[in-house]
Amino acid sequence: MKYICFIAMIFIGLFTQNAWADNNSSDNLLDKRFVVYGGAQRYEAKGDFSSTREGRRKVTIDLNDLGLDEDETSPILGLRYKISKRWTFRFDYFGYHEEERRSADFRFNFDDLNVPVGARLDTDLDLDIYVANISYDIIHTPKARLGAGIGAHVADIDLEITAKLRLGERDVPLGDGDEELLAPLPNLYAYGSYLLEDNLLIRVGGGWISLSYEDYDGELIFASAFLEYWPFRHAGFGLGYRYVEADIEYDPGNKVEEYDVQLPGPMVYVVFGF
Repeated sequence: MKYICFIAMIFIGLFTQNAWADNNSSDNLLDKRFVVYGGAQRYEAKGDFSSTREGRRKVTIDLNDLGLDEDETSPILGLRYKISKRWTFRFDYFGYHEEERRSADFRFNFDDLNVPVGARLDTDLDLDIYVANISYDIIHTPKARLGAGIGAHVADIDLEITAKLRLGERDVPLGDGDEELLAPLPNLYAYGSYLLEDNLLIRVGGGWISLSYEDYDGELIFASAFLEYWPFRHAGFGLGYRYVEADIEYDPGNKVEEYDVQLPGPMVYVVFGF
């Protein structure tokens, strides 16, 4: 998905090359044509999930039940490309990756795996989120921008649980459950930027959407706030806070998968712009 978005950005840039004068030499931070950033976010993940085959009793498992509620630091990256004076393309990537071992405190089933109390669990959770948006500045002044955008969040979830039972001096494998879900969720959002000083600015944004289509039923809430300091003409530093909540249900007919995950946390990054 991230490669598709990158190719789309290049195509848009080539297609609109003459839409915005190339001699735009403004040093205004809000007018940089191409901006890329990279850094890390400290997540305080929360949530629960279930995977229930048809005819079975639904059991919801909290991340805490598997020891996956630990704070985790993961890389983030993104870019912004100004297609024209008011139109901007944005791409962001962030994810949560955690592995844990612990004993089951209660009996549950996940996919085809039946876990008894006391079973030893090896859990691996990979959650990657890709975001691509096209936005338009409704308000556009030298110091402030306010606008709206449309795009998509794509949640790539891979959860694997392996169980074994200790009998005397040996471990008896009970099997494993593995669920993968690629859920595209369109989004609508609003954003704003304000130049506090020539080299200091704030960015805020957020949005929400809820919809059902085909086998998916989903709700997405997201919000963020950033402070950027640019001590150099083409480079700076930033810090911020981002909150994302995804509530996704996937029902292809023979089973029902439900994921309700919150990923709040602070972040730091370096940013480059031209």
